Amino acid sequence: MSDTSVAGDTEGPTRRTRGTVALIIATVTVAAVVMLIVRRSSDPSAASPPPPQPIIAVLPLIDLAAGSDDYFNDGLAAEIAAGLAAVPGLEVRGRVSAGAYRDVNRDAGAVGAELGVSGVLDATVRRAAGQLRIAVRLVDTRSGRVVWTAVQDTAVAAWFAARDEIVEGVARALGLEVGDVVRRRLERRRVGVDALDLYALGRFGWAEHESGDLLEAVAFYQLAIEADSTFAAAWTALAEAYSLLPRFTRFPAEDVREGGAAAARTALRLDPDAADAHAVLGEILYLYERDFSGGRSHLRRAIELDPGNGEALARLCELEMYDGRLAEAEDACRRGANMEPLSYRISWLQADLLKLKGDLEGALLSLDSLRFLSPGYAPLAADVAFTRLLAGDSTRAADDLAYWIGLLGGDETLATQWFTSGRSGALRQLAEDVDPAPSDVAALAALAGDAPMALAAVRAALRDRDPGSLRFGVFPEYEALREQNAFRILWEAALRESESVE
Repeated sequence: MSDTSVAGDTEGPTRRTRGTVALIIATVTVAAVVMLIVRRSSDPSAASPPPPQPIIAVLPLIDLAAGSDDYFNDGLAAEIAAGLAAVPGLEVRGRVSAGAYRDVNRDAGAVGAELGVSGVLDATVRRAAGQLRIAVRLVDTRSGRVVWTAVQDTAVAAWFAARDEIVEGVARALGLEVGDVVRRRLERRRVGVDALDLYALGRFGWAEHESGDLLEAVAFYQLAIEADSTFAAAWTALAEAYSLLPRFTRFPAEDVREGGAAAARTALRLDPDAADAHAVLGEILYLYERDFSGGRSHLRRAIELDPGNGEALARLCELEMYDGRLAEAEDACRRGANMEPLSYRISWLQADLLKLKGDLEGALLSLDSLRFLSPGYAPLAADVAFTRLLAGDSTRAADDLAYWIGLLGGDETLATQWFTSGRSGALRQLAEDVDPAPSDVAALAALAGDAPMALAAVRAALRDRDPGSLRFGVFPEYEALREQNAFRILWEAALRESESVE
């Protein structure tokens, strides 16, 4: 059951601070603001006014209940955004960036300018005693006018009825037609509340991108699938979690190639037009199968289905970068930044593109800013250290190297040994102590001029399908390796193996 109105109502959802996540949200908010400032300072086009066509963002839902249901609300917001993204003629942006507006000032004009959208959808949610009430509004970011409001009352078990009504209402308010194709897609996404709860719990942990949280997310997604095996979004999320794990842990890439790819393909069998499933399968293909052609095909299909999908554009940027197509990578990153202005991933990719173009100073400026936002992320710390070594700044490079080693749990004095008593010895000790990713060992060995150790690490990285091994072909820290015939033989054999798999 719902009450709706169009225009005129300026009474917005009230805001309530949710203490259980206040510290996390404050950190994310500061990170988002700093990232936006950094990007705008280097890209004047980022501040361009929002285009006239209907482009909206779905903000995090505000919980009014006594207990905190952040995980459920985030899952519900994701389902609303996915439904709206399927409406012909409507673009939904900022599905990652919108998280920065949780529990902060949600002025529509400011959000519109920051995300480049013409409308924002926000809502309050109350879930209690098996009932669900959602008070939602659509605000024009240019005028501040509320163009549509609705109050949805339904049983929690019928949450999808509220989602469907919101999708239909927003479309009508914008003069768009949902159509039977979209309605059938929404029907396919109707699952029980138990499955949605488990899926949402997985998403909540996945957002932290820590190894333990990712493994927990995998468990929740598997439970959601057990609750409803037709839940395509849960299969997609499971595939994405699998794809992320080797970037944060020594999770076997072979498990991603098998379990992750199978989960993504199951999602596509259930929902052939699921843009996120195409995007995740595309990532698995290029990152773990080295199948650039297949990965590119799925990513382009994802973007065709959902033009506002910034994560798909980020993945396409990474693919093109690893394939040595820098112009195409820059174009994908530029478009992705328009869709997700506060995306950490896109900012990192843009920094790496500067590095590939020889602008080490610009790359380090961006990488240092990102490290400020995520000080405990070891892969980023490694990128900073390697880039500093390439730039020849020995003093700061020693500090950066020590910082990275410390994050890995190693002896930070090995960084001093690198510059004083022998690079190879320090590196071998590091490899024994903390077992870093083979691609990182290869980079340091190449920079140290230790060809035998570098080639041994290359063999291990290629054998294990270390996702960092795709950097071998293009990144400057591996340039000395690329000049060696033994490396070229290994690299070409790996590419031939990938072609035979395709």
